[in-house]
Amino acid sequence: MFAIAIIVFREVLEASLIISIVLAASYGVPGRNRWVTGGVLGGVAGAGLVALFAATIADAFQGNGQELLNATVLILAVCMLGWHNIWMSSHASAFAGEAKALGREVATGQRPLAALAMITGAATLREGAETVLFVFSVASSSPEGTPALFAGGLIGLAGGAAMGAGLYFGLLRIPLRRLFIVTSWMVLFLAGGLASQAAGFLVQANILPPLGQRVWDSSALLTESSVPGRILHTLVGYTAQPQGIQLIAFAVTIAAIGVSTRIMTQPLRRGAAAVAALLAALAFAQPARAELKVRMPTVEYHELEFEHNGLVTFGRKGSGFDHAQSYTNEIEYGVTPWWMVGLEGELASGGGRHLVWNAVTLENTFQLTQPGKYLFNLGFFAEYSQVTVRGAPNLFVAGPIIQKELPDTLGLNTLHTVNVFLSRDVGAYASRATGLGLAWQSVARLTPLIAPGVEYYGTIEDLGHAGRYNQQQHFVGPVLTGARSFAPYGSLKYEVGYLFGLTTATPTGAVRWQLEYEIAF
Repeated sequence: MFAIAIIVFREVLEASLIISIVLAASYGVPGRNRWVTGGVLGGVAGAGLVALFAATIADAFQGNGQELLNATVLILAVCMLGWHNIWMSSHASAFAGEAKALGREVATGQRPLAALAMITGAATLREGAETVLFVFSVASSSPEGTPALFAGGLIGLAGGAAMGAGLYFGLLRIPLRRLFIVTSWMVLFLAGGLASQAAGFLVQANILPPLGQRVWDSSALLTESSVPGRILHTLVGYTAQPQGIQLIAFAVTIAAIGVSTRIMTQPLRRGAAAVAALLAALAFAQPARAELKVRMPTVEYHELEFEHNGLVTFGRKGSGFDHAQSYTNEIEYGVTPWWMVGLEGELASGGGRHLVWNAVTLENTFQLTQPGKYLFNLGFFAEYSQVTVRGAPNLFVAGPIIQKELPDTLGLNTLHTVNVFLSRDVGAYASRATGLGLAWQSVARLTPLIAPGVEYYGTIEDLGHAGRYNQQQHFVGPVLTGARSFAPYGSLKYEVGYLFGLTTATPTGAVRWQLEYEIAF
C-alpha cells in the first residue's frame, strides 16, 4: 500500500502543480473551469487508453514507444503553455481593468480557452499514463490485496491534490495585477522544464544526442525522488544529473517564449510604417540581411575555407530593388571537431548606388550531432556584424540548423536543410525590433558534381510588427549545387540559383551564387 501511495502521490503532485498554475494564470476568465475540467477528463481517458495498449506502445518504434509518447505529450504541453503565456501577457491589463470587454471577447471566441484544456489534458495524460504503468508493475509483484492497493492509491491522490490546491489558493492571495506577472514567470519556467524533460525522453529514444551525459551532479544536495526534488522537477525541470541537450532545450524554450511574449506586448504600428521601414532596409542594404544563404550544420576539423557569395536583385526602376547588390567574402576554419569560426566582409549597394564596404562579421557554427547518427543533423549558428557605415545599427543573428538526409526518396539521395534565425539590432542606432529569417533548401544528389534542388528564403524585419504576408519578404526558386574534389589539393563547391519574389515587398527576382574552396591543414 505504501509503495502505491508514494507512486500516486508523486504523479498526482506533478499534474496538480501544473493544473494549479494554469488555473491561477487564467483566474477571472469566464468558462475556464469547464475547459480545464474537460482537459483533465480527456487526460484521464487518454491514460486509460495507454493502460489498455501499454504493451503495444512499449514495443512500438523499436521499443521506444513509451519514450516517444512521453516526449510528444510534453512537447504539446510546452507549445500550449507558450501560446497561453504569450496571449495572457498581451492581455494582462485587460484582465485587470476591463472585465466586461473580456466577457465579450469570450463570447466572440477571441480568448484561447482551448489552450487551457490542452495544457491540463497533456499534464493529466502524461502523469496518468505513468501512474497506470507504475501501479501495474507494483501490483503484479505485491502480496497485498486489492483493497490495500486501492487505499494506497486514494491516499496518494488526496495528498497530491491537496498540495496542488494549496499552491493555487496561495497564488490567489497575490494582487490581481501582480498575479499575472508571477504566473507568467511560473508558466515560463514550467514550459522550460517540460521541454528539458522531453529532450531527455528523446535521448532515451536515441533521436537526440545527449551532448554530455552528466553536466553536473547535485544528488548529494537534492535528489529527484524527494518531495522538494519532485516539485522542482515539475516546476523548473530540475534534474540532479542533467544532460547537455536538456539544458539547451530549457534555455531555448525560455528564450523563445520570453522573446515572443515581449514582442507581443509591444504596441502595434501601422502597416504602412512597417512597409516603409522594410523598403528602406532593402534600399540601404543593411548588413547580412541582404545575404541569402543556407547554412549547414557540419564542421570539418582543421579545414580552411574561402568563400564568396553574390546576390543581385531585380525590380521596377526607382523601387530600390532594381540591381541592388550584395557581395561577401569569407575565411573560415574548423577550430575543433564541433566549432567553426569565420570572418566575413560585405560590399553592398541599393538600386543604382555605388558599392559600399558595409560590414565586418564574425561567424560561428557549432555542430551538435554526428552526421547520420540521430534522426536529424543539428547545428547552431551565431554571428555578429559590425557595420562600417554611419547611422546604421550593428546586428546579432543566431538560431538552429536542422538537416535530414533521405537516402532513397523516389530512388534519389536527397538532402534537406532548414535554418531558423532570429536577429536583433545592437549599438547606438539599434531599434527594439526582433527579426526572423527562414531558409530552406532541398537537393537531389544525382552525382557529386550535379545536385539540383529548390530553396526558399523568408524575412520578417520585425516580428512585433510583421504586417500581412504581402508586406514581408519571401523568395522561392530553383538551385543547382555540386562539388569537385582536387585531392590532395582541396575541393571546390558551388551553388547558383534564381529566386522569384512572392510578395510586393520582395524584389521581382534575384540571382544568387556561392563559390567555396576547402583545403585541410
